[in-house]
Amino acid sequence: MSVPLRTEFIATLRTMAASLGADAGFSIDEIDDLRLAISEVVSSLADMEGSPEDRIAASFDLHDAGVTVTITTDRQGAMIELDELAATILDSVVDRYDIDGANVTLVKLASETATTTGSAGHPAADPATSEA
Repeated sequence: MSVPLRTEFIATLRTMAASLGADAGFSIDEIDDLRLAISEVVSSLADMEGSPEDRIAASFDLHDAGVTVTITTDRQGAMIELDELAATILDSVVDRYDIDGANVTLVKLASETATTTGSAGHPAADPATSEA
């Protein structure tokens, strides 16, 4: 899906993410987390200097474990950088995110999968045996 790089198009991407999250079996909170992550990335990109003609492409991959969203800007020479607040929010709401030049990949796992697999595919700690 390709949309202009303007904040008014965040709702379009969030709606697509919500639909796929529901298909992946996400809870309401997990859907909201994915929608928030998309908002943070697109808002950060929109805040960067650029042209009104700049666009972003978002690809959504629904898989057994959850949803992967890749957001790419066509802005020439763009190197995506998130501020500290945006990075902290992403750390809190997605299972993993990666920034590679003009691409941001967000991975959100369904809670059933998220409890058995931690970030980067490593087994998560068992909450019953973990110390607080």
